[in-house]
Amino acid sequence: MAMEKKDGSMRRIVEGKLCPVMEDLFDRVWNGGLGLKIDGTPAYNEKAQFVGGKVINQACYTAVELLKTEESLEKLGDMIRMVSDMPMETWGILNGISGLYRLEKAGLLKRVVDEETLGRLKVSMDWRTFVDVKNHYALIHKPTNYYGVAFGIARHRELLGWEPEGHSIHLLNRLMEHIDQYSGELCFMDETPGEGRFDRYSILVPSELTSQLLDTGWQVPEKIRNMLTKSAHIFLELADEEGQGFSYGRSIGAYGDTAALEVLSAAAALEGVLGEDEKELAYGYSIRLLEHMVDFWYDTDMESVNMWEKGRKTDNYRNKNRILGENLSLCMQMVNSFEHWERAGYGDRDFPDDYGRRLEELRPYLYVPFAGGAYERGLAIVRDGRNIWSLPLINGGQKYYDKDPYMPVPFQNLVLEGVPEHHHGQLVPQFWMEDGEILMPLAYMTRITPKEEAGKFSVTCRFESLCRMGERIFVNGQKEAADSVTDNSVAGGSQEAQRPKKAEGARGEVRYTFSQGKIKREDVFTFDREMKVKKVRLVFLTYSEKPCVGENGVEFGEGIISAMKARGYGSCSFKKAAEDGSFDTPHGRLSGEAVWEREMEVEDNKTDEAGRMKLELSWEMEYRRR
Repeated sequence: MAMEKKDGSMRRIVEGKLCPVMEDLFDRVWNGGLGLKIDGTPAYNEKAQFVGGKVINQACYTAVELLKTEESLEKLGDMIRMVSDMPMETWGILNGISGLYRLEKAGLLKRVVDEETLGRLKVSMDWRTFVDVKNHYALIHKPTNYYGVAFGIARHRELLGWEPEGHSIHLLNRLMEHIDQYSGELCFMDETPGEGRFDRYSILVPSELTSQLLDTGWQVPEKIRNMLTKSAHIFLELADEEGQGFSYGRSIGAYGDTAALEVLSAAAALEGVLGEDEKELAYGYSIRLLEHMVDFWYDTDMESVNMWEKGRKTDNYRNKNRILGENLSLCMQMVNSFEHWERAGYGDRDFPDDYGRRLEELRPYLYVPFAGGAYERGLAIVRDGRNIWSLPLINGGQKYYDKDPYMPVPFQNLVLEGVPEHHHGQLVPQFWMEDGEILMPLAYMTRITPKEEAGKFSVTCRFESLCRMGERIFVNGQKEAADSVTDNSVAGGSQEAQRPKKAEGARGEVRYTFSQGKIKREDVFTFDREMKVKKVRLVFLTYSEKPCVGENGVEFGEGIISAMKARGYGSCSFKKAAEDGSFDTPHGRLSGEAVWEREMEVEDNKTDEAGRMKLELSWEMEYRRR
């Protein structure tokens, strides 16, 4: 699927490369039946969430919009019948019912789908399977983004005549209530009830809602319009020549790229969100994102999207058992984005000649606040030449706060990335205590202050408490034991949210400073008298190669990052990355790991007159500007 990069239109990429892949998938699903395998993995298995609905959605598009033959419609009917007995849930339902609505709009639904099959789908494709109507439309064991899924399903059921109108607006209002309660005027959605998980989906959700509203003939509420405007300007600030997308949190990689596609295309389709100059920049970036999708993420040897092999790794949610569904949904996300650009009048436009100049004119620094209150959350974006850093200062919630992709450190795809589902804890101080605990500054951030001066940009914040990590830290590929504990505390409202266990009496202040070719982190920590630090530790994971270890750190002969030095952490060692998956990232395997460790002496734990021990630490990373 790889193609030579040419500065043509978006249609050239979609019709020249994407559509043939979709037609091939259509034939493989038809010919393979329930025994289909992709890269040796059974397409239909108990862990293949949502696959039935995704088959329906992509097959409907391919038959109606691409193939347009009687034979393809007959095959489509057979495929829908084949998957109609499969369990249908959440995203699978939304995908499937969207495909059926496409058939309905084309006047083909009753012709393609027999009455018996349609009757089964009316029962299984119901949002009430995960929403408790009697309990104020509360979600049943689902994160809050599923209100958008439930809304989409309900709205399509209404348009298909499967139920009277009314439920969809209640579901949309519940989502708006959640956003108002936990984000308010900042317009970014916490995926949890106030724990502070602001990641890819927090930026993506308004584009999904906008798409559903536009496709089903509704006006887009002002609140969602404002959310989409803010999300679009984050992705405009991330625009680059390589077509890289979101770089931190869960479910990134290919979905980090399509997140940018979906947000910017929806913003272009909704009148008044982007100015004409912004649309030009967004269109150029979208073409680069599409090129990256077809050049990098599609593996011709596998005949599949590759998020799992050759050193690549994603989170457990998108495991390889879902290989067919991921191929289908990524194709449809690209198609949907193209349709939005067509709606905006851009589908046939050539790549903008001045795209490079537009990138150079983007602001070098941006800080976006996500949430205020007791604990602040936000994202800093720093542009230095073609290097674009994202510094997330978020929590991640009890489920993700300790995972590498949620660390409060600068991320950049193919330069500095986290390992999905792992807990190396890179570039964050680790304190190994005499009582057996491991403490880290991760979740309890306050007083986040961005500042620009003299060609530098800094972000400072305070950690009012450190986190007790439990069995969280990976050492030599294995989890290091400590007590695993959590507690419950009120989360900014009447609901309770599970949070990382606080280490009362341990506090910290951190400053990140970005300058040309350098990033520096400086920390000052204090510990109450009864708290004794046994060891301090720092970990750094890298793609760079040819390491040379020195007194304070390591230099690299090859790679974007050229040096990493630390003070206060003791001596440095470097080892080559293991091949057991513990060093695999969405974009490929890391080359190695640098570790600093310092055993604390008795005098290091001496306290001042206030009964506190003070510890100053820092690290500095140098990189080759592109």
